[in-house]
Amino acid sequence: FRSVFVLLGAVFFFFGCVPWDPVEQGGSREDRAALMKDSRDHSCSYFYFLWGRHAELAAKHREALEAYEKALICDPAADYIVRKIPLLLMRLNRDNEAIAKLDAYLIKHPQETDSRMVLAKIYIRQGKLEHAAGQYLKIHQNNPDNTSVLLLLSELYLARGEHLLSRDSLQEILKIDSESYSAHLLLARIYIVEENFSSGYHHYQQALSINWSSELLLELADVYIQQKKFKRAVKQYQIILEREELNEDARIGLIHVYLLQKKDKKVLAELDRLKGVSNNPEQVDLTIVRLFVRWDQFDKAIALLEDILAKNDLAEARYLLAILHYRAEKYEQAMEVLRGISSDAHEYEDGVFMMVRIMRELNRYKEAMQLLESIISMEVERNPDLYVLLATMYQFDGQKERARATYKRGLDSHPDNPDLLYEYGQFQEYFGEQDQALETMQEVIRQQPEHAGALNYVGYTWAVRKINLNKAFIYISRAVDLKPENGYIRDSLGWVYFQQGKLDEALKTLEHALQLSSGDPAIIDHLSDAYQAKGRLVEALEGYRKALVLYDEAAAEGKENGQPEVEKERNNRERSLLTEKIRHLEAEGVE
Repeated sequence: FRSVFVLLGAVFFFFGCVPWDPVEQGGSREDRAALMKDSRDHSCSYFYFLWGRHAELAAKHREALEAYEKALICDPAADYIVRKIPLLLMRLNRDNEAIAKLDAYLIKHPQETDSRMVLAKIYIRQGKLEHAAGQYLKIHQNNPDNTSVLLLLSELYLARGEHLLSRDSLQEILKIDSESYSAHLLLARIYIVEENFSSGYHHYQQALSINWSSELLLELADVYIQQKKFKRAVKQYQIILEREELNEDARIGLIHVYLLQKKDKKVLAELDRLKGVSNNPEQVDLTIVRLFVRWDQFDKAIALLEDILAKNDLAEARYLLAILHYRAEKYEQAMEVLRGISSDAHEYEDGVFMMVRIMRELNRYKEAMQLLESIISMEVERNPDLYVLLATMYQFDGQKERARATYKRGLDSHPDNPDLLYEYGQFQEYFGEQDQALETMQEVIRQQPEHAGALNYVGYTWAVRKINLNKAFIYISRAVDLKPENGYIRDSLGWVYFQQGKLDEALKTLEHALQLSSGDPAIIDHLSDAYQAKGRLVEALEGYRKALVLYDEAAAEGKENGQPEVEKERNNRERSLLTEKIRHLEAEGVE
């Protein structure tokens, strides 16, 4: 097909597009001028137009542009093609060329609306909303009764946050056409955002009188709910249900309002009605179960869940039933229910986490580890938290290398998961591999620059080593911004200030950290160091003694619960350092 076009093009070009020159044939120059005045070759132009149109329909925009440009050579006055070329340039992302073509055309044809609309569209795409608004205003000036361009203009003003100008445009539309649904609806939404509710409600009602729809009534009901005008919201839902009895959205909205009003009986009645019209009655039953749980009616919830499972083995129902058995400390029953959840169900991994939790509470650690091993050994991509959980269990069971191997298996499966990598860094830190942990945490930051935990770790490690203090301050400040209520991160910031010799900032920050994480011996220790550096020796001694008591209590609790050796060593080290600090101050006569 294309070869036919090429052949015809050659014929048209050599025999149809080359004009006969009167001067060369003995004619006058006046004859040439008259001929040049009408030098258009319609057949040549039409051929290239057809070619371009065919290419355009096939989305071959470059080829179409080339053909249209050749058509203009044959017929420079072909207005339709002149207006086509900017559209193709726009599709080729050659916006500036399109703008230049449109500007040139509009100088000659200032009344031409379509080209001005295209120009406005390009400006919007470039983010030049003011320029686009200018084009819409010119169109409006040329066509004062064109309400569609006023609507576009009002939406543009809204995008720029200029509510007043948007409202003015919409009000102008209503002067021309008081029955404009779009203008009333947009005005209603603007007035609601501006909290001019009476005007907003008025325009909603006007829009509904022009074009009633359940969607618009649902929107109005939402506005009433936001204003806590629950009776009015209920009325809107009831109006919908009178016309559309099977409208689930209205029924759910009505249930939501009754829940907000704590009208439990009405909630249950509407849920029963919803179940009768819903395509998914089991989900309605599950909602009822959650309500029973919320109202502490656990026996009713369990009975309904068992009824659901008798009809349809839903994983969600199993998981909810297991939670209820767990809360009642019926652990074996909970485990039995959880085992019935299929491995491809959405709730499967949550069920596994619950089973592991139950096993740990029953001191069945080996069984829990075996369960986790069997799951992550499956040829299915699993939640990285499963690897963390298994590795942690190995870690506290004293199986350090199996824990490490589990982390590495997880990282092989999830190489770009910064949270899993962070947990591995924590593991390295736990076993005193601080250089390796620091390297791991820096890799976490490379993967996720806003990872608060890794930023805090790297910054604090540098502060402890008294290196890169300015960069440590930047890292920990970013972590504080990400988690402003985290006392441990604020403690790190306070320690950076301390190492920089900024004792006033250190004291203020460490005191704030202790407010956020009261009773943490490490923060109390740091704050006491700052007190001592400021010469507030009595407060320092009190702090050291308090921290030592807390470490002693932790050691006793750890001994009772079988604390790992690594934890014992760390605790003993901190207690030894505190004992030395206390002895030093007491030797100086501080009481």
